[in-house]
Amino acid sequence: MRDNTPIDAPGNFATGYHLTADLVDQAIRYLADHVADDPQVPWLTWVALGACHAPHQAPFDLIAKYDRLFAEGWDAERDRRLARQKETGIVPKDTRLPPPNDLVKPWAELPDGERRLFTRLQAAYAAMLDHADQHLARLVKFLEAAGQLDDTMIIVMSDNGASQEGGPLGMINAMGPYNLRREPIEEKIARIEDIGGPDTHSNFPLGWAMAANTPLRRYKQNTHGGGIRDPLVISWPKGLPARGELRHQFCHASDLAPTLLDVVGVVAPTTISGVAQMDLEGTSFARSLKDAAAPAKTASQYFEMFGHRGLWEGGWKAVAFHPPGSDFAEDKWELFHLDRDFSETNDLAQAEPERLRVMIEEWWRQAARCNVLPLDDRFQQRFGDNAKRFHGPRKHFVFHAGMGHVPTDVAPDVRSRTYTIEADARIDGATTEGVLISHGDMTCGYSLYLKDNRLTYDMNVGGVHHIAVSDRPVPAGNRRLAIQMRRDKGQNVATLLIDGEAAGGVTSQVGFVSFISWSGLDIGRDRGSPVSHYDAPFAFTGKLRKVTVTMDDDQALDTKSAAEAVLARE
Repeated sequence: MRDNTPIDAPGNFATGYHLTADLVDQAIRYLADHVADDPQVPWLTWVALGACHAPHQAPFDLIAKYDRLFAEGWDAERDRRLARQKETGIVPKDTRLPPPNDLVKPWAELPDGERRLFTRLQAAYAAMLDHADQHLARLVKFLEAAGQLDDTMIIVMSDNGASQEGGPLGMINAMGPYNLRREPIEEKIARIEDIGGPDTHSNFPLGWAMAANTPLRRYKQNTHGGGIRDPLVISWPKGLPARGELRHQFCHASDLAPTLLDVVGVVAPTTISGVAQMDLEGTSFARSLKDAAAPAKTASQYFEMFGHRGLWEGGWKAVAFHPPGSDFAEDKWELFHLDRDFSETNDLAQAEPERLRVMIEEWWRQAARCNVLPLDDRFQQRFGDNAKRFHGPRKHFVFHAGMGHVPTDVAPDVRSRTYTIEADARIDGATTEGVLISHGDMTCGYSLYLKDNRLTYDMNVGGVHHIAVSDRPVPAGNRRLAIQMRRDKGQNVATLLIDGEAAGGVTSQVGFVSFISWSGLDIGRDRGSPVSHYDAPFAFTGKLRKVTVTMDDDQALDTKSAAEAVLARE
């Protein structure tokens, strides 16, 4: 193959659904260049869309059309989906719907305002998926026009079950709660019309996540079916005679690479540049692509996440839900015969204790072989530490003019601490304006900028703007323009400085407790959706030489909220 080109959604999910169109445009440009150069050379392109990861954002007119589709609620939707799945043969005719997951209330018991809110949150999710489908169709149409479609294997897949991070009530802008700013249900309902727009970071509630996983139990992060069973759609007009057929053989994500190597007739190398390679864990399922009766894999498959565990073997599945912080030895293992119980509703642990014992022992063998051990369910500590890991101990940054975009993971870590940001710039007159430094996007972040001849700092915490405007104009000439943030008895005290002299400020109880933004940092402009009240990119019109960020060694993160924010990114 000539290229292995990932076309990946950047960390800035919050710039909206336009990313999907941009990513597909990028893929089409790459493929057009390739076809123009040498269309006979094989190629591999990975297009990783943000859909349907939160935030759920889509055109408002597309969102509106889904309101009536979901107005009857998640209970009715589960019934409808299971009926369609049986009719189309996706699940066996005898598949049973499991009881509702914990914390999911019956739709009929919800107040009218919550129903309207939850319906719109689900509509945004559906519209985002619809929008992604439309742009994938553009990519397929281009492949057809370029004469590449017939001999291209197209694989569409997702990475986990529906998300539980929206909680029982869903979120309009998750960036507020991650910084301990409550989002009362009344506020959510009042912002229904904003859902799906650029200033929201929405996620649907547990009830709709449960419906999305129909007919499976639990969610993403878990090892029951709702966390690990996902669609896999494959099209290859020249290579596969099957059209619209289903395959029910068990396969795992780790089986995909061996399958592709098998299809193209390549043996995985044991060494690369003298470096020994790990063995591939998976096994090829290439035979089943052409033969619906081909046997499923014989090797067992383990699962583990945050201490939740599972093992598939020969059509059976052992699975354990692990409450965080509890003793692993106390976990309750369940046993299901998936070949007869697709939705994991009939626990056979008591009826088949010996089979379960053997499968649990096999799980431990697989876990040891694949470096799963030691088990570690320290969610808060592991992900809280991960939130700090990339920033490291660095306390001083200098960004010179002309630098590019800086990802959040390596940007200055100004969360829960005192810091000073100073720009060295030339002001040409009263009309000079623009961003000196910005980090984040419309849903959360900070920006230091000039507007109307005043130095302005906006600390945007979950969409709530805490703004300081200088008490005097910024004079022309070479200037040091700064914001100094200090903590005082739980308050965030921001002071603007012009050439070292105080020039106004703002005090707020709310600040960046654990999270700023997944969108990165820029100087001299704001590349994404605007952090503050200006039109992006709002490029600086004077001469910006450098921006210096200096942080004190007094950071006190809320690791629980930081962990939740990091997890929601995954």
